[in-house]
Amino acid sequence: MKKAYLYTLLLSASLFGGCKKDLSDRYYDKDKLTSGGGTDVVPGLFTQLVTNNKIFAQDYGEWYYLLNGGTSITGYAQIAQRYVSYRYAWFSDYNDLTTGNGFDDFPITGQSFFQSSYTRLKNYEELTNTVAARTGQDKLDADVYLKLASFVKCYQSAKLVDFFNSIPYSDAFQGAKGGAQYLFPKYDDPKTVYQSVIAEIGTLIDALPGAYSQMSASGQGIFKQQDLIFNGDVNKWVAFMNFTRLKLLVRIAGVEEAYAKPLIQAALAKPLPQTDQYWFYWYDIVPTGGGTWIRGVYENTFASFIPNIIMKRLNYGTPAYEEGIDDPRLPVLAMPTKYLDYRGVSANIEAQEALYNSGEKYYPYADNVVSSFAQNAKSTYNHATFHQNAKMPVYMSSLAELDLLLAEIALKGLGNTGKSAEEHIKDEVTHSIAFWYNINQLSSYAKTQLTPAQMALVYPARPSAAVVSAWGDVVKTKFTLAASQDDKMEILMQQKYLHLNLYQPYELWTELRRTRHPKLEPFTWHTSVWKPMPERVRYPTIELTNNPDNFKKVAPENNNTSPIFWVPAAAKGKVPYWDNYNYQ
Repeated sequence: MKKAYLYTLLLSASLFGGCKKDLSDRYYDKDKLTSGGGTDVVPGLFTQLVTNNKIFAQDYGEWYYLLNGGTSITGYAQIAQRYVSYRYAWFSDYNDLTTGNGFDDFPITGQSFFQSSYTRLKNYEELTNTVAARTGQDKLDADVYLKLASFVKCYQSAKLVDFFNSIPYSDAFQGAKGGAQYLFPKYDDPKTVYQSVIAEIGTLIDALPGAYSQMSASGQGIFKQQDLIFNGDVNKWVAFMNFTRLKLLVRIAGVEEAYAKPLIQAALAKPLPQTDQYWFYWYDIVPTGGGTWIRGVYENTFASFIPNIIMKRLNYGTPAYEEGIDDPRLPVLAMPTKYLDYRGVSANIEAQEALYNSGEKYYPYADNVVSSFAQNAKSTYNHATFHQNAKMPVYMSSLAELDLLLAEIALKGLGNTGKSAEEHIKDEVTHSIAFWYNINQLSSYAKTQLTPAQMALVYPARPSAAVVSAWGDVVKTKFTLAASQDDKMEILMQQKYLHLNLYQPYELWTELRRTRHPKLEPFTWHTSVWKPMPERVRYPTIELTNNPDNFKKVAPENNNTSPIFWVPAAAKGKVPYWDNYNYQ
């Protein structure tokens, strides 16, 4: 007999468990509240939904495996890497994208990302049923929560498409409706899912302000308390929703430009974020424990060296940081080496093996900054900014990422942004520098242990406005002089890598697969030169067991090599690698 999968299980305390103690102390806990007394159960359902791991916030297990072996998304996309030499024998399968011995999608498949996305969205189903049963002001006070939960459902569904392509959508999220089609939902065409999500987010953007205005004063007060992300500011939610929709429209424009262009122009006329958007946990993160993603980064410091495709876009002169010659983000993103300069790791393992054997070793942890200064021959990501930042916020959007989105729209003629692509690129540089110095300064790691000279390296002083503007002009000029649209996209995506870096590897991997930029280093293992391009992650094996009839229809694409639907036809088969290690 088939098993009923978790897409449509009814809400139960055993499924969700109680909220974290400090969360339930501060916010409404849906496990302790019942319907009938106003907007009681609804705020708790909403708060738990938006703070669930694997939606906006990522968790420890994901990040531990994302980094650990060096053969997952961060490694293949060259976002972060081990200091690879021939002592890591498993890299001999690096070019294998068919058996699972090469590209490792375990951080997604093994961490139940697919099935967890549906179970973590059960609160959306419960909110739908609860709000539908209400009347009068109780219903009006609950409607904002339902609309935001609907957006979260859309947001996560689009992310699932970006990983898996076809997903259950139209027959999923149906709660207590019953019927085999809801217990065992079909897989929908990924482009259809994207278009459904785009349409629904558009409707929600238009409806959310009116729904908020109908809330009672007390209802608005509760919403302000419960909304950890934007503190009850509906305008910020609208801007973030429109940003998300615009991003999806740019992706689908590569395969459905006529569909996307009018919608992009309409989205440009609606609110977009005016500030960087992120939110903080209600407690200080403990990098050495707990379930947040920072623990996974901290425990895999040895797998967070900065690859050359990023380092060579930050450091242009000597290995030392030279203001005016190098990108001002260099010292705030990277840890200096024992030589008090900055050196990336290469995918040329032949060359790297020789360096390692000559004594160019490293300290593999982020627990002793003095040891890092004394031993590291290569640069990891900055310990204070990343590995040990107890105040690291949960990312939603940033002005710099929006600038890059607008630059691509202007470059490809997808809409009128009011500026040229070159102007958006300079804006991105300015906003990204400010973003990363702000994140670095949130940290308090080792501030009482560092000498003044070390403090200046781990917590660099903010560059002056003149330095920032001059560097923006450098990048803008490179972009302007690039000969073709493809050459300009290379620079644009290089900037996206610099800005999002280790903070947002899923986004970078998606953009790498969609645009085929930036170009990566070939992977040289002994005499073999490889250029592997994993296109997607595989479905969890539980799908074959629990939903076999529907899974059978998507089984042919259950591999690491079938492109996601938004890859343009001209890009399919294009492998984004440099021919050698001498690149711009």
